[in-house]
Order: sequence, then structure tokens, then C-alpha cells
Amino acid sequence: MAVLLTQDLPVGREDVEAVSAEMGAKENPPDGLILHTFTVTSEGVHVVDVWESTAHYDRFRDDRLMPAMGKVMAERGISMDGPPPTPEFSEAFDLITVRR
Repeated sequence: MAVLLTQDLPVGREDVEAVSAEMGAKENPPDGLILHTFTVTSEGVHVVDVWESTAHYDRFRDDRLMPAMGKVMAERGISMDGPPPTPEFSEAFDLITVRR
């Protein structure tokens, strides 16, 4: 079952783009990722992803996201103390993808 992930993060666009670059996400997208985008908000960034399953996201988070995020945030002097913001998941249905 595909899932929609949404999450608000208290970091800037530049931070998110640096983490993405550290992971090589554009060149080597994570297994199970269907769609990924961010929007800028007044408090940081808003994440919207569609994953094949929550298990795919969990593996990505543990194997790639958290190590890259830890490295980039440490380089930028941004503390990662405390629990990270919790993503919200909901079932994604009637998913239509367009190939260009």
C-alpha cells in the first residue's frame, strides 16, 4: 500500500538541499520512493513524499537520511538534540504518475 508522508521541519531550504546533496538523492533515489518535494513555510520547510510503504521510508530514514542529516547539521552548527519532528502517514490511493 502506498503511503503519503507529510512533515514540517524547522530548517531552511538551503539545509534541506544540502542534506539531499549529501545523500545523492537525485542521482540515486531511495528504493521505494515514488514522489518527493518540499515547500518553504514561515517556520521552515514542509515535506511531501509518497512511498511504496512505511517500511521503505523507515529503511531510507535509518540508512541514508539520518546519517546525512547528522553530518550536514553538525557542519552547520545546528543542534539535533531532542526527538525529530514526527512524520504523518496516510494511505495514498488513486495515485497517477506521469512520465515525461
